[in-house]
Amino acid sequence: MDIREYSEVFKHEYDSEEVRYIPNMMQNYKYLSSPLSDGQLVDIICGNENRIVFVWKKSNETNELYRLWCDHKL
Repeated sequence: MDIREYSEVFKHEYDSEEVRYIPNMMQNYKYLSSPLSDGQLVDIICGNENRIVFVWKKSNETNELYRLWCDHKL
């Protein structure tokens, strides 16, 4: 099922099945600090419990960022 979302921040649509939602600010900071993040951030939204949530493409780059995050290498 194709569920389209619209990013008010970046002014484009994206498929909610093709992204990952990450509320952890330190993780988002580390992702943004890496050159692997170029072109991977698709939205920033308001989440539950007064959190800001970053929306990232599901891609080889974000898979690698996640691996580095888990290995404490970011």
